[in-house]
Amino acid sequence: MSTAYDFPVRRDGAVARIDLGRPEEGNMLTRGMVTDLSALVTRLGADAGVHLVALEGRGASFCLGRDGRGENAAGMSPLDMKNKLYGPILGAYAAMAACPVPVVALVHGDAIGFGAALAGSCDITLASDAAHFALPEIEHNIPPTLAISGVMSKVPAKALSYLVYSAEKIDAAEAHRLGFVSAVFPAAGFAAKSDAFLAKLGGRPRIVLETIKRYQAKAPGLTPDMAAEFAGSIMALARTHK
Repeated sequence: MSTAYDFPVRRDGAVARIDLGRPEEGNMLTRGMVTDLSALVTRLGADAGVHLVALEGRGASFCLGRDGRGENAAGMSPLDMKNKLYGPILGAYAAMAACPVPVVALVHGDAIGFGAALAGSCDITLASDAAHFALPEIEHNIPPTLAISGVMSKVPAKALSYLVYSAEKIDAAEAHRLGFVSAVFPAAGFAAKSDAFLAKLGGRPRIVLETIKRYQAKAPGLTPDMAAEFAGSIMALARTHK
């Protein structure tokens, strides 16, 4: 029987920091671990005392992708494959989007494959200038539609197409230029700079952070007049919240 993976979580005031917890394995995650990570993000996001969720890793890498050792899709129907193999991955991206407060990826080292998509799916992605990013699935003749679904609302289409079709491993500066990364800090000061960012953002009222995230998620699908109406309504609700 499989058991839930116990990701280390540290609370710094209103900031909940999730350690991916497998530095010796490049923080690669099995499908079961991915499911547990999604559940953890959901649980932390529902905690009124949490204003911000951060994902981080130890060791040389942020996350080198999925750990697929021992997996076997032989005999699976397309529906089983979609639900059992791909469902956990899609669930992780959905959990980052559905978390009511911002989710921040702290990418101190390389983020490859699922690791890159996980980092890119977060609301904010902070990277060390020592980090690299890649979506290399096409090199294995795999169309990375799952990864695309996780980051397509965050990364410009032309830039994402280049990353997917080229499979190129790019540095943090290039990832920032392409819109995959929010900000880049020097490796020597990455921990201090990212800690300061988390502390400042985590000190904001939760209702303010929730309102910003909700508006950014919903407004792009509205007509301009509806987006403006929604902006006024959601602002009024936030300002009168007790």
